[in-house]
Amino acid sequence: MENFLRVVNNLQDVFNTIGTSPDMVNLPQIVVVGSQSAGKSSVLESIVQRNFLPRGSGIVTRRPLIIQITHEDGLSCTWGEFLHNTEKRYYNFDEIRDEIISDTNRVCGADKGIKDDPITLKIYSNELPSLTLVDLPGMTKIPVGDQPADIEQQTEAMIRRYIENPNSIILAVSQGNIDLATSEAIKIARDVDPDGSRTLAVITKCDLMERTKESRLVLEGKSIPVKLGIIGVINKDQAAIDNDTPIEDIHEKESMFFRSHYKMLSDQMGTPYLTRKLCQLLTSHAKECLPDLVLRINDSKIQQQSIVDSLGKPVEDPATTISEYIYEFCTEFRLSMSGNREIKLQTGPELSGGRHLFQVFDGAICRELDKIMFPENLDDQIEKEIISTTGSKPCLFTPNTAFENLARKQIQLLAVPVKESVKKCNEMIFEVLSILVKGVFSRFPNLKREVQNISVLLLNTKTSKVDDFLMDYIKCDLCYINTNHRLFTKDQATLEQENKDSEDNLPLEKRNIKIVRGLLDLYINIIRNQLMDIIPKTVFCFMVEDFKNDLHCKLMKHLMDPRNMTEFVKEGEEIEEKRARAEKMLEALQKADSITNQLDC
Repeated sequence: MENFLRVVNNLQDVFNTIGTSPDMVNLPQIVVVGSQSAGKSSVLESIVQRNFLPRGSGIVTRRPLIIQITHEDGLSCTWGEFLHNTEKRYYNFDEIRDEIISDTNRVCGADKGIKDDPITLKIYSNELPSLTLVDLPGMTKIPVGDQPADIEQQTEAMIRRYIENPNSIILAVSQGNIDLATSEAIKIARDVDPDGSRTLAVITKCDLMERTKESRLVLEGKSIPVKLGIIGVINKDQAAIDNDTPIEDIHEKESMFFRSHYKMLSDQMGTPYLTRKLCQLLTSHAKECLPDLVLRINDSKIQQQSIVDSLGKPVEDPATTISEYIYEFCTEFRLSMSGNREIKLQTGPELSGGRHLFQVFDGAICRELDKIMFPENLDDQIEKEIISTTGSKPCLFTPNTAFENLARKQIQLLAVPVKESVKKCNEMIFEVLSILVKGVFSRFPNLKREVQNISVLLLNTKTSKVDDFLMDYIKCDLCYINTNHRLFTKDQATLEQENKDSEDNLPLEKRNIKIVRGLLDLYINIIRNQLMDIIPKTVFCFMVEDFKNDLHCKLMKHLMDPRNMTEFVKEGEEIEEKRARAEKMLEALQKADSITNQLDC
């Protein structure tokens, strides 16, 4: 069974050595929590049977201390070593205490601040059972001395990070000479583990408890809802510490106390029973968790490998890298505009760039052109135009000059919505480009900026060509009013026949106004429909096809300058840090995978 604990210890060492957090795999562990004066240090020293922890006022434990006890037969003495210095063995546990203090000050500074950077102490003994415990800083309410003002929040956040691991066993240490309803350890354990299924309560200083019915109910587990049990212990007094009283004598004194005052519970009280209980819990829990742990390690390994792959390796050949990224970007744009790559814009569903452009053609262009309405006083304008072109004599037939003048006025109004339609197409393609640039060149901020600028400049150049072409097209419509247009002549004949057949007794002038108005409506609709056809074709010709064809050459020409290539492929600091973190975590997970393969889960 100890093999399972060795595996867990080795996994813990792997993550801590590489400097990465094992949170993602949720290692099974026993986490010791309690207030500053709860007696955590005495409990741990009684389990290890050595005095080795720093003591003093305020927060003494300022970093998580992972204590890994490994039982090895045949050892002549108990010794320890630290994961941060495996070259040195410690046989004197006073020196272990000094090293804990020294390394804590090195990492946290000499003040009373805390830091979530674990110290791992490995103890080898033929006297002690294999067991791993994580000792955390004691909870405090009020900053004392040099402690930070938010020390309570810092400490609670660190404790929660460890005990929120669903595979952790919470060892909640509370002193027996206080009202347990106010115990900080019980309170935070209950908050994280409401049903108490992974909480073991330890009541210290039982010799200072009032011997009442209530205290017996506490030790019987009837007052505190924890399912792993409640164990009472007696702390070493100062005289025992000063006189270096043998651990056997301390345990015998503890046993006598419980036999005398809590005889029916005595076999489930005391430090020796607590040690056996913790070993049994951790061993069975580790065996139960390992199959799921193996799956989590494999899943995390795949995830981290994916991150490493997406970030790529550090650039060795700038020219090749730039060329490859330009090709990828141009390909992504081509695929998006041809309908083979979906992309999510700020508004609307996730569609291909080409489909987004079609929606602009199908919606925005029609809406912009439909905004051009005939003026409310059109009849007055027609009458005025007829009079000005025919003089004082009444007009017997539909006057061509009046019609053409009025048609030109309406055609001129179409220039604004045409420009607006092209602008909307430009904005949509610009958004597609921006998303692709951000995605493809995220590693290289300088290259991303240059590609964005070059692409936008090229797009704007193509957009200007579209504007010029369409304005020339409108200019052509203004120059020649084609009254011989097949659709116009057909509808004109129908309109004039309808007016002849009409029973309206309108004066000749009013009848002519009505006819001209109808003809204007026919002709402008023909021009509008032609624009609805020509705008998409022109946009796609210049702003999509020509743009695609020129994009790669433009980028290569401007970006393959040897003087600037190194600067272009300089990665952002966040990318370098992200790759380093992912590579470290991947290394840890690969080692963890190798370790778990040693066991048949």
